[in-house]
Amino acid sequence: MIDKIEVENFIQDLAKVAKVRVEVAESLEKIAQTLETAEFVGKETSGEFGLNREIEDMKASSKNLREGVFRLMVLGDMKRGKSTFLNALIGENILPSDVNPCTALLTVLRYGVEKKVTIYFNDGKNPEDLDFQSFKRNYTIDPTEAKKLEKEKKQAFPDVDYAVIEYPLPLLEKGVEIVDTPGLNDTEDRNELSLGYINNCHAILFVMRATQPCTLGERRYLENYIKGRGLSVFFLINGSDQIRESLIDPDDLEELAEASAKIRKVFYANLAEYCIVDGQDIYPERVFEISSLPALRRRIKDSFASLEGTGFPEFMGALNTFLTKERAAQEFRQAQTLASQANSRMKEAI
Repeated sequence: MIDKIEVENFIQDLAKVAKVRVEVAESLEKIAQTLETAEFVGKETSGEFGLNREIEDMKASSKNLREGVFRLMVLGDMKRGKSTFLNALIGENILPSDVNPCTALLTVLRYGVEKKVTIYFNDGKNPEDLDFQSFKRNYTIDPTEAKKLEKEKKQAFPDVDYAVIEYPLPLLEKGVEIVDTPGLNDTEDRNELSLGYINNCHAILFVMRATQPCTLGERRYLENYIKGRGLSVFFLINGSDQIRESLIDPDDLEELAEASAKIRKVFYANLAEYCIVDGQDIYPERVFEISSLPALRRRIKDSFASLEGTGFPEFMGALNTFLTKERAAQEFRQAQTLASQANSRMKEAI
């Protein structure tokens, strides 16, 4: 009887959230329309207000609220192990994750009963279905080629918009989508492709490398593209198992403890400000040391293998809490932030 009451309450709560979500979406839509009208009138009279970014942000947020989609974006510098992390999460070696800078496409992972990859084009061509091996073979470029294309001001795949991978992953069943991006710190075109998609996402899974703590480029990305956008960020410090390998004596436990403590201090000093929510420090709930490669190796051998010691159980527990308890609050917080920013920008423009 208790279980039945809990289920009914849960369903009722979901219904309430769905209703409020539509109301907030309609409000954002009206604000965006008002700003568009102001821009049009201003263009004809005293000049535009320069609110195009605010308008696009609110439109994207309104669309996400209406669709009920909650997107998690995997972001980070090149060669931080983003695709390896996602492969470990899925339990299969699907995404390119070798020495190359991984896929040159923005890839959306969403729920599907059947496993498949679809490439969407921007030149009017019909979408193309591929098997996973063909996807990895056809849409991976090496660093030399990437730099050459950048110098020539060319894109690797100019006719491709994005790729969609459908997979029967329980995490994706309730409208959650995961966006895998091309590596940052590679070429400007690829940076813009990744960073420009932030408008369509609610939370960032920012993958960093334990042996290269908080590079200048990573701090710049956080400051310029994530800070103040009403987004929740999970920081995944990948390759924690490799700290031991970098020591002069890998078996010296005291040296390992000292090196690990120094690295943790560096991360805390740089990431703590992004882990404050409503005045509360939630650093332990947002920063996780993970070892993606060992986790992937275990899951490939046995999909039900224990991932104890890889950091994945701790991260998955926090992500589960975030999606089931904080998901709606995060959606509405972002909408409120966007509306407040638009209000401030309008006042400044006037």
